[in-house]
Amino acid sequence: MARDPEEKVPGRLMRTLKTGWLGSTVASSYLGGKLLDKLRGEEPRAEAELARHLQNAKRIATTMKELRGPMMKVGQLLSTHAEALPGEYGEVLRSLQSSAPPMKYETIRDVIEMDLGGTPESLFASFDKTAMAAASLGQVHRARLKDGTDVVVKVQYPGASAGVEGDLKNLKLGAQLVKTLLADTVKNERLDLTPVADEIAEHLAQETDYCREAYNAQLMAKLFEGVDWVLIPRVHLAYSGLHTITYDYLPGEDLGAALASGDQARRDLIVTRLSDAFWFQMLKGGVLHADPHPGNYRILPDGRLGILDYGCIKVFDEAFLTHFSAMVRARMQGDDAALDRAMIALGLIEHADDPDERRDMLKIADYFSMGLAEDAPFSFADHSYVRGAKELVLHFLQARRVPPSQRNMIFMTRVVLGYYEYFSRARSRLNYRAMVRKWVDPGFTGRAIVIPPYAG
Repeated sequence: MARDPEEKVPGRLMRTLKTGWLGSTVASSYLGGKLLDKLRGEEPRAEAELARHLQNAKRIATTMKELRGPMMKVGQLLSTHAEALPGEYGEVLRSLQSSAPPMKYETIRDVIEMDLGGTPESLFASFDKTAMAAASLGQVHRARLKDGTDVVVKVQYPGASAGVEGDLKNLKLGAQLVKTLLADTVKNERLDLTPVADEIAEHLAQETDYCREAYNAQLMAKLFEGVDWVLIPRVHLAYSGLHTITYDYLPGEDLGAALASGDQARRDLIVTRLSDAFWFQMLKGGVLHADPHPGNYRILPDGRLGILDYGCIKVFDEAFLTHFSAMVRARMQGDDAALDRAMIALGLIEHADDPDERRDMLKIADYFSMGLAEDAPFSFADHSYVRGAKELVLHFLQARRVPPSQRNMIFMTRVVLGYYEYFSRARSRLNYRAMVRKWVDPGFTGRAIVIPPYAG
């Protein structure tokens, strides 16, 4: 059966039109609703507000699923922090975590045949025509190699690369407009969001490069070689190409399900391994798996942490790693002078003698060092990281200042906030200071692996 020629990720024009329509529809809904609310009583007003939130949440989720690509990734990122959103948005957007609508098997079959030179039926001993998961840029199918190895085959959607490219152009254009219209108006160069847009663009572009993903997966496997509590699935290069990548199948539960079940000791172990894996990556390899979607982690039956999906791997330069570890260590030790030196070296502070600038950065440092201040058990569920984030944003809005854009911090912040959410879901009370100190006290002493240049 031939593939439907229209079944592909929408192009830039359609993505721009749909995004614009969504924005105007949601804005009009709230503006018109507020006008009508003035004519309603208190109870009908509350019911109408709830209905608007629910309707708009469904509109946003539906559009993100249709457009896939970066738009859906934004929704997945928001859904990871659903507690920070109105309840209706959080619940609806959580549907983006599990799966997008899959494309037809015939479409996937054509991609594999064009990419690998054979149909799934000829290449594999068995190939499940029903996708086990569908995401923003591709979907995954269970299969078995002819030697009996159980694998998963990740296949990129037709048009995914062009769709991402169009979204990235829109993103960069938007960042440039913000810089021109706002930064110049208020005379504050820190309102320049182009470094943020550039960093996001670089990594989103990588996610459509399956050769880069295979490179990343092998790099991470080398880093964790000999570590018995983490498993990185093997890439089968003979069954991988430009739009297809085949990994060993990892059994077990995804992270979301694992944190919602089991006894407290098991959840505590998961939290400990997430934390250790973060610091191991940062301070032993100078790299970081930077997509904290719960589906990208697997809790294996023997308790090991499996890490999946290598489209977004951040490689840090060694100077950053040295100063970053020094900053965390200084904050934990209460060494203000060392903290100032590290933040200046990182470009987070321009003038250490400016009390406002220093106070701003200390507020950020306090937030991102939650659980590290005292040598005692700490609960992210009791100490709301969501409320802390809202207070931090409110502070900068009221002060009419923004922190400087630090490209190395963007994806690391994404991971840390994702972990805060998972630590909260686990309802653990652990001594995070002790967990982190064993990694930070020695600091960064050099990479444990060689990272060859990617020649894609």
